[in-house]
Amino acid sequence: MRYKLLSLLFISASFLFAQDLPTETNNNTKFQVGVHYLGNLRNNNIISDGFNGVVGISGNYAFYQNDNLAFSAGLTLDYLQTRDVFLQNDILIWNPNISVEANLFNGKLTPFFGIGYAFFSNKFQYVSGVLDPFDPALMAREKKLNFNGITINPGVKYHLSELLFLEGSYKYYPVNSSDMDGTANVHLINLGIGFKF
Repeated sequence: MRYKLLSLLFISASFLFAQDLPTETNNNTKFQVGVHYLGNLRNNNIISDGFNGVVGISGNYAFYQNDNLAFSAGLTLDYLQTRDVFLQNDILIWNPNISVEANLFNGKLTPFFGIGYAFFSNKFQYVSGVLDPFDPALMAREKKLNFNGITINPGVKYHLSELLFLEGSYKYYPVNSSDMDGTANVHLINLGIGFKF
């Protein structure tokens, strides 16, 4: 599946490079869609140590832009695979966000800064009962845990063409839950490719 996705991205990119585009395309493109590798840095908490980053997708709409700045609103979905440490199911993190992209270098490199709110849920399995394993009251139970928090996301985009860009970013996500005490400080690294249209 991974090779099919990469093949599709490279074929799409070749069509974008083949286009003869006008110079004002940047101001006419409002939508951005991207796919990225998601790295989850270990940080001694149940999210950082319990999950491996896999892949994420993002979509943004520029609601205001000029030659120097672009303000966008969007949604990022990040998929993490469980390592069966505490939470047994894979997670999908929903992250609505807003961001500003600045054309500081008048070229292909543009830094951006985003802030958002992310949330996901997972199920925790536990056994209730006393010490006797043959006690009928000894049962496996399941509890749904909800997690949320603000995200801070600085990064940079390198524009390969008017419509195609590479992206690298860091996301800080202090995860809270009303079902558990404490905060899990999660650090994510994103490396990906995106398209404008």
